[in-house]
Amino acid sequence: MLPDRIIEQGTLEKRGARAAISVRIPWYRALPLSSITGVEFAIDGHDIERDSLTWTVNGTTYTLDELPPRFDEWWYVLDSAVIEGDWPEAVAVKGEHTVRAKVGLYIPYLPAGPGFIAIGEQDIKTMPVKEGVTA
Repeated sequence: MLPDRIIEQGTLEKRGARAAISVRIPWYRALPLSSITGVEFAIDGHDIERDSLTWTVNGTTYTLDELPPRFDEWWYVLDSAVIEGDWPEAVAVKGEHTVRAKVGLYIPYLPAGPGFIAIGEQDIKTMPVKEGVTA
């Protein structure tokens, strides 16, 4: 619904051996973390392994497998989440990078047959690694 606003421009960071970006919810209402699915993160065409990805929101970090049961925690429209994962070895730190993030959402209040509506949105932006953050 709002794919061009998922990745917050200028938020690519290198945190030790990991990469992080800030993302916004691609929906117009807050949703529980259990609604988040299909998260992907890539830098310069190199996908970051799903098993290394974490999701931080409201001051708490979760693995992607910890999100489905979290119906008690919410991602609010005005809040950013941080996706973090292992920096791809094939990607140099310096220079501009093409960053891709994909976020899928189940919309729990919109039933569709036996299940719920699911959307998948992605955003691609070009940016340098955030200044002042080093390996």
